[in-house]
Amino acid sequence: MSSQYISALLLIAPSLQNGMELKLIGEITSFSYIKMTLELLQEIGVETTFIDKTIVVKPKTQNPTQKTIVVESDWSSASYLYSIIALSEVGTQIELSSFKENSLQGDAVLAKIYQQMGVETHYKKGNITLIKNSKIINQNINLNLNSAPDIAQTIAVTAFGLGISCELTGLQTLKIKETDRLEALQNELLKLGAIISISNDSLQIESSKSINSNQNIATYNDHRMAMAFAPLALKTTLNIENAAVVSKSYPNFWNDLGKIGFEISEY
Repeated sequence: MSSQYISALLLIAPSLQNGMELKLIGEITSFSYIKMTLELLQEIGVETTFIDKTIVVKPKTQNPTQKTIVVESDWSSASYLYSIIALSEVGTQIELSSFKENSLQGDAVLAKIYQQMGVETHYKKGNITLIKNSKIINQNINLNLNSAPDIAQTIAVTAFGLGISCELTGLQTLKIKETDRLEALQNELLKLGAIISISNDSLQIESSKSINSNQNIATYNDHRMAMAFAPLALKTTLNIENAAVVSKSYPNFWNDLGKIGFEISEY
């Protein structure tokens, strides 16, 4: 149902006397997050295998060797900056620190996805620079996000803001997140004038050239709802309800938006 349960078990497995063997039943969701957990364990000297649908983690019999590991910045949080660049004028750019070109994070697929929406990603000395280019953007985004569902909200809102059509599949886990994210997306995009339909695991948005202004965007106690819709302020005036919900994953989000020129008022 969720890779988080699997990752939690994998992280305690090396400390168990016999390690752990996990057999996964049914369709594997958010596979990239499981892979990331295993690769991090391997980086600190834990032996693991993942064959077919069986994961084996060997016990760590010796005390681990002291090691310093640099924690990479969060690619899913970077998605909101990608959205801002996509919705900005040609030539706009933002530099973000501590991102790897060969990232373990599945959400690093953002760099490839946002090429379709006019955003270039340049890697230099552990940082990335996002640049809005003048290339013609793809007018119909079609993606399976089974391995990176956390960026689905951002992509859907970006596509709507650009006035292009969008079809996202592999979204079955969105219904069991902080809220039913598919229902939440549909509700709030409808307020803004989107033509949108959803199923249990997919979302479709038709191209549209107008956005309703001064709408109150409900966040459903979901940090990603607040941050996914915020970039639309480049196109229209928005009221984000319960804006402090971003504290779950990105406490400085509103401050960072203020630094790059967004006009934000609280009431």
